[in-house]
Amino acid sequence: MSRFTLIRRTMGRKPMRSALLITSIAIAFFIHLILTSFQHGFLGGEVDSERLVVTNKVGDALPLPIGYYDKIRALPDIAEATYIAHSRATYRTPTNFLGLTAAEPGSFAAFIGDQYDIPADAISRFDQLRNGAIAGRSIAMQEGWVVGQRITLNTSSFFKADGSSDFEFEIVGILDGKKSADTHFVMARYDYINSERSTDRDTVSSFGIVPKNGVRADDVIKAVDTLFANSAYETRTRTEAEFMRAFIAQFADIATIVRLVIGVAFVTILMIVANTMFFAIRERTREIGILKVLGFSRRFILCNILAETFALFAVGLSLGLGFAFMAVMFLREPLRTIVPDLVLTPPIILQATGFAVLLALATGVAPAFNAIRVPPNAALRER
Repeated sequence: MSRFTLIRRTMGRKPMRSALLITSIAIAFFIHLILTSFQHGFLGGEVDSERLVVTNKVGDALPLPIGYYDKIRALPDIAEATYIAHSRATYRTPTNFLGLTAAEPGSFAAFIGDQYDIPADAISRFDQLRNGAIAGRSIAMQEGWVVGQRITLNTSSFFKADGSSDFEFEIVGILDGKKSADTHFVMARYDYINSERSTDRDTVSSFGIVPKNGVRADDVIKAVDTLFANSAYETRTRTEAEFMRAFIAQFADIATIVRLVIGVAFVTILMIVANTMFFAIRERTREIGILKVLGFSRRFILCNILAETFALFAVGLSLGLGFAFMAVMFLREPLRTIVPDLVLTPPIILQATGFAVLLALATGVAPAFNAIRVPPNAALRER
């Protein structure tokens, strides 16, 4: 009888107990994989940390004067700069949300060029048509938009003099995201939005900066914030990754929530599996004594018990991984506007595998050492 057969028959001796153990392990890893994928998706896995975002120092939701743009571009270490005004918008129904980004066509296209593929003819048409708009692939597919179609978006931040917040656009192109970049938004021209709105005119939500090659981001951050220090609108400059983390933190400390839930799940599973393994090994004390009398080494018995524990975690992890993969595939499109980058990445899977190895060792080592310490004569007296 091979070692594999021995482990399989040992696990099959109490099929209900093994099934419950595997189920509890699978649930713990399913929770870990789903929550970690959500955390990754919230923060944006493809954020480029070299790019910088300039916002109002008092709060990200407060505006900055567009007059800062020329001063930022005049700084010596700036390769590219752009300005953006953001608003949430709805299409047709009050609950059909999407992002609306009002930007200057040329500089914004260059700023996001490493994340998105924008057809050249779309940029050209966008530059010519005042109320032109470029739609992301995700929202265009969802709404069935085609190039040339006219749409009306209701915005939550841009208000006209008559009190209306409806803006009409003509779709001039569709942009695609590289890798898993979010495409559930519409890009409009800043000059069109700015001329129509009655409040916060000539202000922007943020500036985007790309430092020159070889220039340290910290030097650019210091230069920008020093330039506007003690002004009516002081700035706060951060990397794009830091900006995204701060943005998400306004809603909840996602990282802490994920760590707490995963910690509780794993501690619970550790106690359940360790306790069950102690009982399982104790039930087999006489059997282990017979193996020792037959000449099987302590190392063989130790490895056998550890292998049994690893097999339980391997099957549980596989089931949890399979269910998590299906859940992510099912939730990815419905939650795209909330979690734009919801994917089960290889680093997340590797992290879960590492946790499985550590938990298998933590729950298997103690019962295994306890088993090999029992003398054969004492083990044979057990009933």
